[in-house]
Amino acid sequence: MKIALIDTGVLKSEIKHRCDVRHFSVSNSTLVEIYKESGNIHGTLCFKEIISNIKNSDIQILDINIMDESGELQVLNVISAIKKAIEEKVDIINISLGLTSYSQELFDICEKAVEQNIVILAAASHTNTVSFPADFKNVICVKVDQQQTEKVKRVDDTTISIPMKDFIVMENNTEFDFSSSSLACARLCGYFCDELSIMPLNDKFKVLSRKYNLNLNKSDDISCDIELKESGIQNLLLNSRVAVVLFPSNLIENINKDFVYKNIVAYYDHEREEFYSFYDGKPNQDFDVILILNSSYIDLEIPATMKEKYKNYKVVCIGNFLNVNNNKYLHSYCEYKATKMSVLEKPVIAIVGLCSGLNKSDIQLSLLNSFKKDGLDVGSISNNPLGIIYDTEVFAFPLELEFPKIVYSINKFMYLFEVNKEIDAWLINIGGAIGRVNSLNTYNFGKLADAYLSASNIDIAVMCVNPSVDIENLKLQLAHLYKHGIEKIFVVMSHNDINASTMDYRDGLQTYYVDNLKYNAAYEYVKANIEEDVFTLDDVKYGKLYNSIIETLS
Repeated sequence: MKIALIDTGVLKSEIKHRCDVRHFSVSNSTLVEIYKESGNIHGTLCFKEIISNIKNSDIQILDINIMDESGELQVLNVISAIKKAIEEKVDIINISLGLTSYSQELFDICEKAVEQNIVILAAASHTNTVSFPADFKNVICVKVDQQQTEKVKRVDDTTISIPMKDFIVMENNTEFDFSSSSLACARLCGYFCDELSIMPLNDKFKVLSRKYNLNLNKSDDISCDIELKESGIQNLLLNSRVAVVLFPSNLIENINKDFVYKNIVAYYDHEREEFYSFYDGKPNQDFDVILILNSSYIDLEIPATMKEKYKNYKVVCIGNFLNVNNNKYLHSYCEYKATKMSVLEKPVIAIVGLCSGLNKSDIQLSLLNSFKKDGLDVGSISNNPLGIIYDTEVFAFPLELEFPKIVYSINKFMYLFEVNKEIDAWLINIGGAIGRVNSLNTYNFGKLADAYLSASNIDIAVMCVNPSVDIENLKLQLAHLYKHGIEKIFVVMSHNDINASTMDYRDGLQTYYVDNLKYNAAYEYVKANIEEDVFTLDDVKYGKLYNSIIETLS
């Protein structure tokens, strides 16, 4: 059996087992058969894990060190390593590494390996987001499940989990789990080496299919059949005259009435407790449906007076409401399924925030107004119900994010939208936060942002920050964005700051409005300490951010 270990290199001094090891490494961007000392022991640890779980002594290992001078994992080096493994006619490729950006070239070379009867094992993401090539449907993804009793367990058509209980250490009555999907991948590689060596000339995928019900070539890509779907709320707007009730009530002040969706004819004035026309400001009850939108994070109840007064109208509530869930009217990510990524042609502008409640929707609406004034058609996506006012594509915020499905779904929707609509650019308001604020905020923090970063080639990011933002953390998050290939980042100072008493909220942080003195001082401080252009909300309002975006795109 021949195994290609694509990793950070194996130290010769650690090869104490009787096996044939050939060393390859990257030199001047070219993969050559030469040993190169590595300061990273990751590859050595994986090598030891493979060897210690193989009973078959007749093996050869190709140690392919893909680390270059930069020390970063480069997709081209992974591709070159897989090509070399195919040339050498290996049986198994072990990749206990991963990339967060999709690469069609990487997918294609994995497909070529599968066609040559080569099994590729790759480690799942440690952070439960996305990892390529593990999340390709032609690669076996390896996870750790410490709860399972089986030695090897099928998770789905292309995913295997194994327990790593020997990596659990008890110290002072406290349990520490040092397991990783990297070493799990290497361990499974050892298992498979023994299983597949019994009949080396057989179709390896038939063997794995019979034993574990794995179906790597079984594609669930229904892109040929799937169509761009109107959401329930869009169908409602197309066939009805609609009046809107907005919560918080002051949102109506920021709505540009010139660009409100044509079938939304009236808005509710909370002080006067009447509906008024968007067009002439006069009282108006010439509508069929009342659409109540709550963009706050507080669960609301429909006011009893409104229930009684308008009981003869159809009422649809979107957002957080007590005992009401009308998310069926919104787009759902799970409606769009694929196993391959499609190339998006239009430039993508993404609005992200360090936490929730940092004026992302205000910025999106302001930019949409400017685009429309200039006659540009923009594909607009949001998780905020307020986007419905401007005919934005509003998705229900997912309660659970399953990678890589969420990445393929986002990409599929955007691709179909580009094919079916004439647009000039994308403007995406990514719900939630871009990352965890602390170890307690684990639920979906940064996950949706990771999905969009992997699903679309974001050209420009607008980063919304709070006035008391920690500069070092901000720089870390900006570096995270740049790492995904974003060319330009603009920073906008929100007027809302984090409420420290909600730091341990699992489902999201609360914010509060700060006074102008603190706001201006924070703006000057951030502006002086980072290289990126920093804008106030007034700069956004008066078009300075928009002009900078247009200049960048031009």
